Amino acid sequence: MTKNLVHIGCGAGFAGDRKDAGGPVADTLATRDGPKYLIFETLAERTLALAQKQKQRDPERGYSPFLEAYVRPVLERCLTNNIRIVSNFGAANPAGGAKRILEIAEEIGCRTPRIAVVSGDDLLTVMDEKEIR
Repeated sequence: MTKNLVHIGCGAGFAGDRKDAGGPVADTLATRDGPKYLIFETLAERTLALAQKQKQRDPERGYSPFLEAYVRPVLERCLTNNIRIVSNFGAANPAGGAKRILEIAEEIGCRTPRIAVVSGDDLLTVMDEKEIR
């Protein structure tokens, strides 16, 4: 039974949650055998609305403003110990969030992570101004 055990830890439960929780959770996950995941839940309706406003001001932004504070301290540990990070950091700009994580990996000198991005739910790309109002 234990060979099928999946280990899941949580580094954040809401946008602005503690920035120091991910490190100890990653350290604990690193001691486990089997699949390991570190979850960061950082998105809700309010944070998505704020991200859309941010993206409208700067198309390169619109991902979680906390992405760096959560990812930078744990990225290398997670990559070294085969811990997958799962999050909704991307908010209104998932590709921008992924790009920023790649930049962080380069800045800290760790290997390049594989990143998956889910997109296609941005209604602003299929609606015009008249339909929004």
